[in-house]
Amino acid sequence: MSIEKAFKKSIKKIAVVAAVALVCVMLTGCGASLTVYDYTENGRRVNEYELTIAAKLVENMEKSAITDGTGKKYTVPDYFYALFNNIGYSLEDASMTSDGYSARFKKTFADGATPELFSVGSAIDYSLDYKSNPFTRRYSRVSENPFNGVRAAYDDVRPGQSGQIIQQLKNGIVTVNEYGETTVMFPSVIDAFPYLKGIDTDGLLLNYATVGSSRMDSSGRKIEGDNKNALYVFSRYFDTTDTTIEFEFVRPVSYGWYIVALAVGGTVLVVFVLATREKKKKPTLLDRFPYNPEEYRDYDSHLPTKLK
Repeated sequence: MSIEKAFKKSIKKIAVVAAVALVCVMLTGCGASLTVYDYTENGRRVNEYELTIAAKLVENMEKSAITDGTGKKYTVPDYFYALFNNIGYSLEDASMTSDGYSARFKKTFADGATPELFSVGSAIDYSLDYKSNPFTRRYSRVSENPFNGVRAAYDDVRPGQSGQIIQQLKNGIVTVNEYGETTVMFPSVIDAFPYLKGIDTDGLLLNYATVGSSRMDSSGRKIEGDNKNALYVFSRYFDTTDTTIEFEFVRPVSYGWYIVALAVGGTVLVVFVLATREKKKKPTLLDRFPYNPEEYRDYDSHLPTKLK
Protein backbone atom coordinates (compact mmCIF):
# COMPACT_ATOMS: atom_id res chain seq x y z
CA MET A 1 0.00 0.00 0.00
CA SER A 2 1.39 3.42 -0.95
CA ILE A 3 1.98 6.14 1.59
CA GLU A 4 -0.76 8.26 0.01
CA LYS A 5 -3.34 5.46 0.14
CA ALA A 6 -2.37 4.58 3.69
CA PHE A 7 -2.77 8.20 4.71
CA LYS A 8 -6.17 8.47 3.01
CA LYS A 9 -7.32 5.30 4.76
CA SER A 10 -6.22 6.25 8.26
CA ILE A 11 -6.16 10.06 8.35
CA LYS A 12 -9.41 10.39 10.31
CA LYS A 13 -8.31 7.88 12.92
CA ILE A 14 -4.90 9.51 13.26
CA ALA A 15 -6.43 12.97 13.39
CA VAL A 16 -8.51 12.07 16.44
CA VAL A 17 -5.39 10.96 18.32
CA ALA A 18 -3.49 14.02 17.13
CA ALA A 19 -6.28 16.37 18.18
CA VAL A 20 -6.23 15.01 21.74
CA ALA A 21 -2.49 15.50 21.97
CA LEU A 22 -2.63 18.98 20.46
CA VAL A 23 -5.39 20.17 22.79
CA CYS A 24 -3.15 19.35 25.74
CA VAL A 25 -0.34 21.42 24.23
CA MET A 26 -2.42 24.34 23.01
CA LEU A 27 -3.82 25.12 26.46
CA THR A 28 -0.36 26.35 27.41
CA GLY A 29 -0.59 29.03 24.69
CA CYS A 30 -3.44 31.37 23.77
CA GLY A 31 -6.01 28.56 23.73
CA ALA A 32 -6.06 27.88 20.00
CA SER A 33 -4.19 25.80 17.45
CA LEU A 34 -4.16 25.43 13.67
CA THR A 35 -2.94 22.22 12.07
CA VAL A 36 -2.32 21.80 8.34
CA TYR A 37 -2.44 18.22 7.02
CA ASP A 38 -0.54 18.06 3.74
CA TYR A 39 -0.99 14.91 1.62
CA THR A 40 -1.80 13.50 -1.82
CA GLU A 41 -5.12 11.94 -2.82
CA ASN A 42 -5.75 10.39 -6.24
CA GLY A 43 -2.59 12.02 -7.54
CA ARG A 44 -3.57 15.54 -6.43
CA ARG A 45 -2.35 17.61 -3.53
CA VAL A 46 -4.75 18.11 -0.63
CA ASN A 47 -4.58 20.41 2.39
CA GLU A 48 -6.81 20.06 5.41
CA TYR A 49 -6.91 22.80 8.02
CA GLU A 50 -7.90 21.75 11.52
CA LEU A 51 -8.80 24.62 13.83
CA THR A 52 -9.18 23.99 17.56
CA ILE A 53 -10.22 26.65 20.07
CA ALA A 54 -10.55 26.02 23.82
CA ALA A 55 -14.03 26.35 25.33
CA LYS A 56 -13.18 29.35 27.55
CA LEU A 57 -11.75 31.27 24.62
CA VAL A 58 -14.83 30.48 22.49
CA GLU A 59 -17.05 31.77 25.28
CA ASN A 60 -15.15 35.06 25.61
CA MET A 61 -15.00 35.58 21.85
CA GLU A 62 -18.74 35.11 21.40
CA LYS A 63 -19.56 37.39 24.34
CA SER A 64 -17.75 40.21 22.55
CA ALA A 65 -19.00 39.35 19.03
CA ILE A 66 -20.44 42.05 16.76
CA THR A 67 -23.54 41.55 14.64
CA ASP A 68 -23.48 40.64 10.97
CA GLY A 69 -25.56 42.26 8.22
CA THR A 70 -28.70 40.48 9.40
CA GLY A 71 -28.43 41.72 12.96
CA LYS A 72 -27.29 38.34 14.25
CA LYS A 73 -24.16 38.06 16.38
CA TYR A 74 -21.22 36.21 14.88
CA THR A 75 -20.51 32.80 16.35
CA VAL A 76 -17.15 31.06 16.18
CA PRO A 77 -18.43 28.23 13.92
CA ASP A 78 -20.21 30.62 11.54
CA TYR A 79 -17.28 33.01 11.26
CA PHE A 80 -14.63 30.40 10.44
CA TYR A 81 -16.94 28.52 8.10
CA ALA A 82 -17.32 31.74 6.09
CA LEU A 83 -13.59 32.52 6.29
CA PHE A 84 -12.48 29.18 4.84
CA ASN A 85 -15.35 29.01 2.39
CA ASN A 86 -14.23 32.36 0.94
CA ILE A 87 -10.97 30.77 -0.24
CA GLY A 88 -12.44 27.48 -1.51
CA TYR A 89 -12.25 25.16 1.50
CA SER A 90 -15.17 22.86 2.25
CA LEU A 91 -16.21 21.92 5.76
CA GLU A 92 -15.41 18.26 6.47
CA ASP A 93 -16.25 18.06 10.14
CA ALA A 94 -17.07 20.38 13.04
CA SER A 95 -18.02 20.01 16.68
CA MET A 96 -18.65 22.13 19.75
CA THR A 97 -18.09 20.24 23.01
CA SER A 98 -17.24 21.02 26.60
CA ASP A 99 -13.59 21.08 25.50
CA GLY A 100 -14.23 23.72 22.85
CA TYR A 101 -14.64 24.17 19.11
CA SER A 102 -12.95 21.96 16.52
CA ALA A 103 -13.40 21.96 12.73
CA ARG A 104 -11.67 20.60 9.64
CA PHE A 105 -11.69 22.29 6.24
CA LYS A 106 -10.46 20.58 3.07
CA LYS A 107 -9.26 21.74 -0.33
CA THR A 108 -7.95 19.76 -3.32
CA PHE A 109 -5.55 21.69 -5.55
CA ALA A 110 -5.29 21.63 -9.32
CA ASP A 111 -2.01 20.43 -10.86
CA GLY A 112 0.65 23.09 -10.44
CA ALA A 113 -1.36 25.15 -7.94
CA THR A 114 0.48 26.38 -4.85
CA PRO A 115 -1.21 25.87 -1.46
CA GLU A 116 -1.93 29.06 0.48
CA LEU A 117 0.49 28.14 3.26
CA PHE A 118 3.43 27.77 0.88
CA SER A 119 2.68 31.02 -0.93
CA VAL A 120 2.52 32.97 2.34
CA GLY A 121 5.18 31.07 4.28
CA SER A 122 7.87 28.69 3.00
CA ALA A 123 7.55 25.87 0.48
CA ILE A 124 8.57 22.35 1.46
CA ASP A 125 11.90 21.77 -0.29
CA TYR A 126 14.04 19.04 1.25
CA SER A 127 17.82 19.00 1.08
CA LEU A 128 19.31 15.50 1.30
CA ASP A 129 22.57 14.51 2.98
CA TYR A 130 23.96 11.23 4.25
CA LYS A 131 26.73 9.53 6.21
CA SER A 132 27.94 6.06 5.28
CA ASN A 133 29.77 3.09 6.75
CA PRO A 134 30.48 -0.20 4.93
CA PHE A 135 27.07 -1.61 5.82
CA THR A 136 24.54 1.24 6.21
CA ARG A 137 23.88 4.78 5.05
CA ARG A 138 22.04 7.26 7.31
CA TYR A 139 20.12 9.85 5.31
CA SER A 140 19.07 13.26 6.59
CA ARG A 141 16.27 15.30 4.94
CA VAL A 142 15.83 18.90 6.04
CA SER A 143 13.36 21.58 4.95
CA GLU A 144 12.15 24.87 6.30
CA ASN A 145 8.98 24.72 8.35
CA PRO A 146 6.21 26.00 6.01
CA PHE A 147 5.05 28.41 8.74
CA ASN A 148 8.40 30.23 8.57
CA GLY A 149 7.65 33.77 7.42
CA VAL A 150 3.89 33.63 8.09
CA ARG A 151 4.05 35.99 11.08
CA ALA A 152 6.18 38.47 9.14
CA ALA A 153 3.71 38.30 6.24
CA TYR A 154 0.82 38.96 8.64
CA ASP A 155 2.57 41.98 10.15
CA ASP A 156 3.27 43.33 6.65
CA VAL A 157 -0.37 43.19 5.48
CA ARG A 158 -1.43 46.68 4.43
CA PRO A 159 -4.91 48.17 5.00
CA GLY A 160 -7.37 47.18 2.29
CA GLN A 161 -5.57 43.97 1.25
CA SER A 162 -7.94 41.01 1.35
CA GLY A 163 -6.93 38.53 -1.36
CA GLN A 164 -5.26 35.91 0.86
CA ILE A 165 -6.62 34.22 3.96
CA ILE A 166 -4.00 35.89 6.14
CA GLN A 167 -5.10 39.27 4.78
CA GLN A 168 -8.75 38.46 5.42
CA LEU A 169 -7.92 37.49 9.00
CA LYS A 170 -6.29 40.89 9.55
CA ASN A 171 -8.44 43.17 7.34
CA GLY A 172 -11.55 41.21 6.51
CA ILE A 173 -12.92 41.58 2.97
CA VAL A 174 -13.15 45.18 1.88
CA THR A 175 -14.44 46.61 -1.39
CA VAL A 176 -13.85 50.10 -2.72
CA ASN A 177 -16.38 51.76 -5.03
CA GLU A 178 -15.77 54.30 -7.79
CA TYR A 179 -15.91 57.15 -5.29
CA GLY A 180 -13.24 55.65 -3.07
CA GLU A 181 -15.71 54.61 -0.42
CA THR A 182 -14.94 51.34 1.36
CA THR A 183 -17.43 48.72 2.39
CA VAL A 184 -16.62 45.89 4.76
CA MET A 185 -18.11 42.77 3.24
CA PHE A 186 -16.62 40.48 5.89
CA PRO A 187 -14.95 41.60 9.15
CA SER A 188 -11.48 40.72 10.33
CA VAL A 189 -11.32 38.20 13.15
CA ILE A 190 -10.45 40.94 15.66
CA ASP A 191 -13.30 43.16 14.47
CA ALA A 192 -15.75 40.26 14.63
CA PHE A 193 -14.56 39.28 18.11
CA PRO A 194 -13.08 42.35 19.87
CA TYR A 195 -12.05 40.21 22.87
CA LEU A 196 -9.10 39.02 20.76
CA LYS A 197 -7.51 42.48 20.83
CA GLY A 198 -6.20 41.64 24.27
CA ILE A 199 -4.84 38.21 23.29
CA ASP A 200 -1.15 37.62 22.62
CA THR A 201 -1.21 36.05 19.16
CA ASP A 202 2.32 34.71 19.67
CA GLY A 203 0.67 31.91 21.67
CA LEU A 204 -1.23 30.51 18.67
CA LEU A 205 0.09 26.99 18.09
CA LEU A 206 0.82 26.14 14.44
CA ASN A 207 1.29 22.54 13.32
CA TYR A 208 2.37 21.06 10.00
CA ALA A 209 1.44 17.38 9.64
CA THR A 210 2.63 14.96 6.98
CA VAL A 211 2.70 11.19 6.60
CA GLY A 212 5.79 9.02 6.12
CA SER A 213 7.36 5.65 6.86
CA SER A 214 7.03 4.72 10.52
CA ARG A 215 10.68 3.65 10.55
CA MET A 216 12.01 7.20 10.33
CA ASP A 217 13.27 9.48 13.10
CA SER A 218 12.22 13.12 12.99
CA SER A 219 12.39 16.45 14.78
CA GLY A 220 8.59 16.35 15.16
CA ARG A 221 6.14 14.21 17.09
CA LYS A 222 5.37 10.79 15.65
CA ILE A 223 1.78 9.54 15.85
CA GLU A 224 1.61 5.88 14.88
CA GLY A 225 -0.86 5.01 12.13
CA ASP A 226 -0.26 1.40 11.08
CA ASN A 227 2.69 -0.99 10.77
CA LYS A 228 4.18 0.93 7.84
CA ASN A 229 3.17 4.58 8.16
CA ALA A 230 2.97 7.29 10.78
CA LEU A 231 1.86 10.90 11.03
CA TYR A 232 4.63 13.39 11.79
CA VAL A 233 3.62 16.70 13.38
CA PHE A 234 5.98 19.69 13.48
CA SER A 235 4.95 22.48 15.83
CA ARG A 236 5.88 26.10 16.36
CA TYR A 237 4.16 29.27 17.53
CA PHE A 238 2.86 32.26 15.63
CA ASP A 239 6.04 34.28 16.06
CA THR A 240 9.09 35.18 13.99
CA THR A 241 11.24 32.23 15.08
CA ASP A 242 12.23 29.99 12.16
CA THR A 243 12.30 26.21 12.58
CA THR A 244 13.07 23.23 10.37
CA ILE A 245 11.49 19.90 9.48
CA GLU A 246 13.99 17.06 9.78
CA PHE A 247 13.83 13.35 8.99
CA GLU A 248 16.49 10.64 9.38
CA PHE A 249 16.36 7.09 8.09
CA VAL A 250 18.80 4.23 7.46
CA ARG A 251 19.27 2.16 4.31
CA PRO A 252 21.63 -0.82 3.80
CA VAL A 253 24.76 -0.38 1.66
CA SER A 254 24.93 -3.32 -0.76
CA TYR A 255 28.68 -3.45 -1.40
CA GLY A 256 29.46 -3.94 2.31
CA TRP A 257 27.16 -6.93 2.53
CA TYR A 258 28.51 -8.30 -0.77
CA ILE A 259 32.03 -8.28 0.71
CA VAL A 260 30.79 -10.12 3.79
CA ALA A 261 29.00 -12.67 1.61
CA LEU A 262 32.13 -13.24 -0.49
CA ALA A 263 34.31 -13.60 2.62
CA VAL A 264 31.93 -16.12 4.19
CA GLY A 265 31.62 -17.99 0.94
CA GLY A 266 35.40 -18.11 0.52
CA THR A 267 35.88 -19.42 4.06
CA VAL A 268 33.33 -22.17 3.50
CA LEU A 269 35.05 -23.14 0.25
CA VAL A 270 38.49 -23.38 1.91
CA VAL A 271 37.13 -25.54 4.73
CA PHE A 272 35.41 -27.80 2.20
CA VAL A 273 38.57 -28.23 0.10
CA LEU A 274 40.71 -29.04 3.13
CA ALA A 275 38.21 -31.57 4.43
CA THR A 276 37.95 -33.25 1.02
CA ARG A 277 41.72 -33.35 0.61
CA GLU A 278 42.13 -35.02 4.00
CA LYS A 279 39.74 -37.80 3.02
CA LYS A 280 41.61 -38.54 -0.24
CA LYS A 281 45.05 -39.09 1.39
CA LYS A 282 47.04 -42.07 -0.16
CA PRO A 283 46.08 -45.34 1.65
CA THR A 284 48.70 -47.58 3.37
CA LEU A 285 49.10 -51.37 2.99
CA LEU A 286 46.95 -51.80 6.06
CA ASP A 287 44.24 -49.82 4.32
CA ARG A 288 44.45 -51.95 1.19
CA PHE A 289 44.50 -55.49 2.71
CA PRO A 290 42.39 -57.17 5.36
CA TYR A 291 45.50 -58.65 6.96
CA ASN A 292 49.03 -57.55 7.73
CA PRO A 293 51.48 -59.01 5.22
CA GLU A 294 54.36 -58.22 7.60
CA GLU A 295 53.15 -61.10 9.79
CA TYR A 296 53.77 -63.59 6.94
CA ARG A 297 57.39 -62.93 5.99
CA ASP A 298 58.22 -66.70 6.12
CA TYR A 299 55.32 -67.63 3.94
CA ASP A 300 57.64 -68.92 1.12
CA SER A 301 59.50 -71.29 3.50
CA HIS A 302 56.29 -73.15 4.16
CA LEU A 303 55.42 -73.68 0.57
CA PRO A 304 54.90 -77.36 -0.28
CA THR A 305 57.79 -79.11 -1.96
CA LYS A 306 57.70 -80.01 -5.60
CA LEU A 307 55.15 -82.63 -6.24
CA LYS A 308 56.47 -85.85 -7.44
